[in-house]
Amino acid sequence: MTIATTLGSLDRLQRLYHTGYGDSFLDVALRKLVERQIARDKDDLARVDAELLRFEERYGMSSDQFWQQYQAGQSEDSEDFTEWNVFCKMRQRIISRLHILTVS
Repeated sequence: MTIATTLGSLDRLQRLYHTGYGDSFLDVALRKLVERQIARDKDDLARVDAELLRFEERYGMSSDQFWQQYQAGQSEDSEDFTEWNVFCKMRQRIISRLHILTVS
């Protein structure tokens, strides 16, 4: 399924619900889908945090400190630092998704 198809389906459901439609089966299914994604994101965040901790211990600085230095161009472009940067970005994306899914 393409993103456009998925977004179209979600839009149609939203429009349907705005008309006053309600269905307990669909309500439960949607809630379970969101809960499933939250659980997956939390698992992914735990794995990413474990990788970040590995870098933090190796280089003696927090990922936040590293991120600021790396973004300011104050860190070398070693393979480790490039990978650490990728994990920092992954963490930010996961946290953003969790925020969207958990804040009403």
